Amino acid sequence: MVLEIPDWVTFPEEGWARITPADAGLDPERFEAFLAGLDIRGGEFGGEDHSGNQWGAVLTRGGYLVHEWGDKDYRHHTASVGKAFSWALIGFAVEDGLLDPDEPINKSWTGEGQLSHRHKYLDQGHHKNLTWRHIIGAREKSEHYGGFAIELGLRWMNRESGVREVSSGVPDWAQWTGDPFYDLYAHAEPGTVGLYSSAGFWRLSQALTVVWDRDLKDVLDERLFSKIGIPADRWDWLTGGYVKDQKYFYPTIPDSYTYLDPPYEVNGHPVRSGPGWVVISASDLARFGHLNATQGMWKGEQIIDPAWLRGHSGGNASGSSGESKYFTAMGVVTTEGFDHPHATVTTSLLPEHVFIGPVTHEPKQK
Repeated sequence: MVLEIPDWVTFPEEGWARITPADAGLDPERFEAFLAGLDIRGGEFGGEDHSGNQWGAVLTRGGYLVHEWGDKDYRHHTASVGKAFSWALIGFAVEDGLLDPDEPINKSWTGEGQLSHRHKYLDQGHHKNLTWRHIIGAREKSEHYGGFAIELGLRWMNRESGVREVSSGVPDWAQWTGDPFYDLYAHAEPGTVGLYSSAGFWRLSQALTVVWDRDLKDVLDERLFSKIGIPADRWDWLTGGYVKDQKYFYPTIPDSYTYLDPPYEVNGHPVRSGPGWVVISASDLARFGHLNATQGMWKGEQIIDPAWLRGHSGGNASGSSGESKYFTAMGVVTTEGFDHPHATVTTSLLPEHVFIGPVTHEPKQK
């Protein structure tokens, strides 16, 4: 079913046009009461310093800026938000006939001679049946089904899978040696267990770099970001090789990503970090959220099949989301205080009673 986009929905040009809550179809008093109940501030994760104005969030409706917190143009690496763009990269690859999402990844790449240990090869062990769809997980959940158990290297060494809010301890289906680098492989038959794991997305980014035979950032610049008004010099995507070498990437969680293994480059192309670490602003993340809200449509062009679109949140209080009922979207960078996961949600941050109608004003861009 094709989404019918109301005629009051627009798309931002170089910058967001700002409108009042009333012009955005919101009840001004209820909106102000909603804002007053929030405690919005810079996020805290792993010792990151976001004091001052080193944080920001943006709320839009119908393609217009309605409210912002902090600095909407502040850029920082956004933890797991990059997983949403890995989804998009698979979608474009499917569109171009480069892969079948339900076929084993080893039909495209086995990693033989490139991955550090034989048990990691994608034609060995549980990897034999590992598909692209297994490794990215369900669209409506934040779990992955590839059998990879590692999220943070230090926590794995301490017998934790990684995300304390999701799981604690090493799963009974995983083989633990204490070495996250050695243990980066599928420990269970794909599709049998669900667990949030960035390790699988690192393997995914390596395989996608092989499939595209290009720098994945260039693919996104060409196929997605340039279409929605984000120039190449306004965002970055850290490479896995860089992140691996930063012992204090998160100051209080040393050796967080020691599991990131070679190859760090494929045919001369750097392997971007599929698990996350896209350096971007809340203002630009909201553009991606708006694309989610319009289900892949931008100025009359179907940019991407909506089946490969989803928002995502990151552990350092960053995220992007968009919904298609009220056409609200959000971009959040290192900002806490929202009861909104920016991951698989398809509902608005705003409560239902705040909405009283459609957008009714067409302002000049600011």
